[in-house]
Amino acid sequence: IAQFASPGRTIVAEHLPDTGPVNFQSDTRAALEAAGFDAKGWDWPLHQSLYEQIRTSSLPLVGGNLPRDKAREIFMQGVTGLPERLSQTYANSRLGATAQKNLDHDLVEGHCGKLPDRYLSRMRFAQRVTDIAMTHVVLDHHPAVLVAGNGHVRKDYGVPQILSAVAPSLKVISVGFLERSSDSRELINSESGKYDFLWLTDRAARKDPCEEFNLK
Repeated sequence: IAQFASPGRTIVAEHLPDTGPVNFQSDTRAALEAAGFDAKGWDWPLHQSLYEQIRTSSLPLVGGNLPRDKAREIFMQGVTGLPERLSQTYANSRLGATAQKNLDHDLVEGHCGKLPDRYLSRMRFAQRVTDIAMTHVVLDHHPAVLVAGNGHVRKDYGVPQILSAVAPSLKVISVGFLERSSDSRELINSESGKYDFLWLTDRAARKDPCEEFNLK
């Protein structure tokens, strides 16, 4: 972010709805919450150092996600409920069989291997619409950095895949963040092709999120 900072550039964040730029006149958390940030849902202060750096950069910060009410309406209605721009991009960026299989696998694994089959198509649709929404914000503000989870920035089924389909002339660089393992080389090989660059970090101490996971 520090290297990217210069006039005319923007930060787009998955953690915020697309409702306009963040006004950093108050403290960082308050400013984010005023822009629609869910501090509890995103486990604040997990991302505090990230947003402090963005604030220091003086780069404009905008949300990339659909506003909650709009997202709920779309997800309830399905493809027929997509607004024109979302519908057009959805149709023009369909996943190939391998990419969809990879996405389905990761959606199941992301829910601790307990995602019922009846939910899979809806979860896939939600993921795709979310990625398309973020793609549109990136296109409307480029050059931009999109701050989002690894699944959203994968080259085979994330925002980069959509950008390559609808704006192939744009230069896109994807960076995945992974925790180091006992065999970093094996880890890097297993992630080959998913990102342009891998950024390996120290492992974070945390409770296993799958210990109490239950989805009926």
